[in-house]
Amino acid sequence: MRVLVTGGTGFIGRQVVRRLLDDNHHVRIFSRGNVNADAFGGRSVEVASGDLANAPSLIDAMDGIEVLYHIGEIKNTTKAASEINIKLLKEVLGQVKRQKVKRIVFVSSITVSGIPSSVPADEDTVPRIIMNDHYTDYKRRSEKLLIENAGDVEYVIIRPAPVYGPGSRYMGRFISIIGRFGPLGIPFPGNAANLAPLIHVSDLSSAIASAGTEPAAAGRIFNLTDGLRHTWRDFLEIIANRLGKRLRIVPLSRLLLQLSALPIDLVSGFLGISLDPVSYVTYFSEDLFFDNGRARNLLNWQPRDSLSEGVDEMIAFYEKKHP
Repeated sequence: MRVLVTGGTGFIGRQVVRRLLDDNHHVRIFSRGNVNADAFGGRSVEVASGDLANAPSLIDAMDGIEVLYHIGEIKNTTKAASEINIKLLKEVLGQVKRQKVKRIVFVSSITVSGIPSSVPADEDTVPRIIMNDHYTDYKRRSEKLLIENAGDVEYVIIRPAPVYGPGSRYMGRFISIIGRFGPLGIPFPGNAANLAPLIHVSDLSSAIASAGTEPAAAGRIFNLTDGLRHTWRDFLEIIANRLGKRLRIVPLSRLLLQLSALPIDLVSGFLGISLDPVSYVTYFSEDLFFDNGRARNLLNWQPRDSLSEGVDEMIAFYEKKHP
């Protein structure tokens, strides 16, 4: 197929592009700058120049494309940026039929599923707590736009859990903090013994790539996690062990954290920025387990069955980059 990928040079997008190339699809990347073929094993990709802040440039890049993988976004650090991202999708949806795009794969977020009313949760579980930060609000509104305005164009919505693996600048800093301060103490809401939703970037990219090709995926929402029953403590301890460090977790009272977050919530609301820190304290201190059965069945997808294997791969990447 001929596919277009936004965000194709980012942490997740690079891996998706590699998967699509492995499957012999013709890949066009939407990018503001030059694309280094070394990022894709020296394999050639077509590049369409443009900017996500300029909807017509993305619409032009869709010419002759069968599947749009919409992974990229303007960084949602402000409400204004979120509105630009939503406006972009709205304009794209107004033109996809003219451009003869057959399917849109949109990468959303597991936070749209909120804090579920029961565990394990699936895509139909009613949330007990809805997350109201501006990032989740952008993803939720984008999903609604797709569902209501895609028309004859098929859509697939992917909601990834927190993503780990090689190549993320955030994970690099996270690993560095554990290496430096793990023996002294890492503060965490509660005791970090609650179930944590996670997914390795290679597993996520495989599912995203399949979402554009599997017929049964059309019109579906997928919660993407590794499906393993691990805790935040498990994740932190595996990283520390791989670094050869001791790990001490400093439990922080959930109630005190929520009380201290209230002034942040108040000020951010006054400034028109939705952060929702109180809900996120709850999010990181309760059991969160999302069943991935729908993705396994309809995407013909199988994630890895070992958290330690994925962490080993991630640590090896950063040790090679920063010996």
